[in-house]
Amino acid sequence: MIQRIQTVYLLLAVIVLVVGCVFEPMGYTKGVTGGMALLTLAVVFLYKNRPTQAKLCTALMAVGIVYYIALAVMQPVLQWFTVMPMVAVLFLFLARKGIVKDEKLVKSLDRIR
Repeated sequence: MIQRIQTVYLLLAVIVLVVGCVFEPMGYTKGVTGGMALLTLAVVFLYKNRPTQAKLCTALMAVGIVYYIALAVMQPVLQWFTVMPMVAVLFLFLARKGIVKDEKLVKSLDRIR
């Protein structure tokens, strides 16, 4: 599980989201950040089901982008913790790229058998 680079990216996304959640002063948005962190952590343990892992990464990226836009609209001056969802989206994108690459590799090996 930890040998896969996408697992490292997913864990980095969890760390970034937890740091953003801890230092976020607005209480009503902590639920979104915490929920994203928990779902990202759950995606790590779906390593045997790569298509579901890729779909959840895509969904989490969409939620992160919408959440960042909502934060940007609510706060005229962006602070460092409001950028954390976009950093997490970057790590989720890299993880999804690795998941898709693994899935293609497995499918090509299945054709050889």
